[in-house]
Amino acid sequence: MSKGKRFIISALLTIPALLLALTSCSESDSNPILSLPAELTDSDGQIFDSKSLKGKPLVINFFASWCDPCKREISEIEKIHNRSYKPELSSQYLDDLNVTFVGINSGETDINRAKDLINQTGASYIILYGDDGTLLQDVGAVGLPFTMFVNSNGEIVGTHLTAMSSDDVYARLDKYFKS
Repeated sequence: MSKGKRFIISALLTIPALLLALTSCSESDSNPILSLPAELTDSDGQIFDSKSLKGKPLVINFFASWCDPCKREISEIEKIHNRSYKPELSSQYLDDLNVTFVGINSGETDINRAKDLINQTGASYIILYGDDGTLLQDVGAVGLPFTMFVNSNGEIVGTHLTAMSSDDVYARLDKYFKS
């Protein structure tokens, strides 16, 4: 068997193991700690200071402009962030629990297309650029959209692969952040 075929088979066997490990970590007492790379930038091209997120519960959504389900999910998250869908519930999470939404553009070859997507969707929460796919891979994701729920201690307490509706996001906010 050639090296290439062995690599592909090895990779295919490793992916389910990584998913199982990440899922197991998400539900156990020992959750992985999130560490954002220093090279992420904001919409103005400035290096983002991840220390500003310290101590806050986070919903981190990975997206790309070429991902149609990502577009829908960004709009669903924005409805919560701008309090236009179930405003009392969104205020409970955003104001009382200080949940912060963060979008991370991942694996994008044209940052202007990503910025156009953000303009089209009207996303007003924190949007970061500069992940070449490494961070997405490091957290065990195998596709987009991918969302992580991070508690105020920086622990990844939950993940979700595939697009969510606003109600899906609320259900996970209940699960991971409500006491």
